[in-house]
Amino acid sequence: MFESKPKHSYIDLFEGIIIGGSLAAAATFIFGTKKGKELQKKLVNQYKKLGHTTKAMKDKFEKLVHLHAAKKIKRAVKAKVKKVKAEVKKVKKKVLRKVA
Repeated sequence: MFESKPKHSYIDLFEGIIIGGSLAAAATFIFGTKKGKELQKKLVNQYKKLGHTTKAMKDKFEKLVHLHAAKKIKRAVKAKVKKVKAEVKKVKKKVLRKVA
């Protein structure tokens, strides 16, 4: 009913030869030819630019996170100060009533 596929078929071998040959040709081009070396330099430069851009984005994100945290802390402090002021007013009124 179901035919089992042989472990080593000619198609797999052919695919391996094609893929391996393609990789070898690409490596030979990049590392062995003048145009390949130019391409290699371009790729390295693009990689460096990407690294700088990524670092800049990371730095901006960290600043935003810190800014957000600072704003959150500021809101919390303002809320506490407001509560303390209200409590001080209450205590002041009680003291003034007792003094009067």
